[in-house]
Amino acid sequence: MIFAAALATVAGSYGAARYAGRASVRVKELDVDGQAYIRAQGINEEIVTALRDQIKDLSDRLGSVEREVKEVREHNNALTRYCYRLIDILRSLGQGDKIPSPPPTGIHL
Repeated sequence: MIFAAALATVAGSYGAARYAGRASVRVKELDVDGQAYIRAQGINEEIVTALRDQIKDLSDRLGSVEREVKEVREHNNALTRYCYRLIDILRSLGQGDKIPSPPPTGIHL
């Protein structure tokens, strides 16, 4: 009977130790997973910050390009109006036949 009790105690201790070992391994796995998550979260935050900075830079550059395009269009429109005035003056002076026609490629009058 003492032998059976001792055997039961040893078996119970072995089972408890195995369960505790498994639980310890699971806790370590969760700790490693948690650390990996924290590292990944930090990397993701850095990437998001870099992307936001790039978006702001591109937005600023786009605004600059849009302003430049607007200015070029305004100058082009003014030049077109000026050409029309010169053409009208040449025609009024009887020099309409000397106006090159059609205009050069890319010039829209």
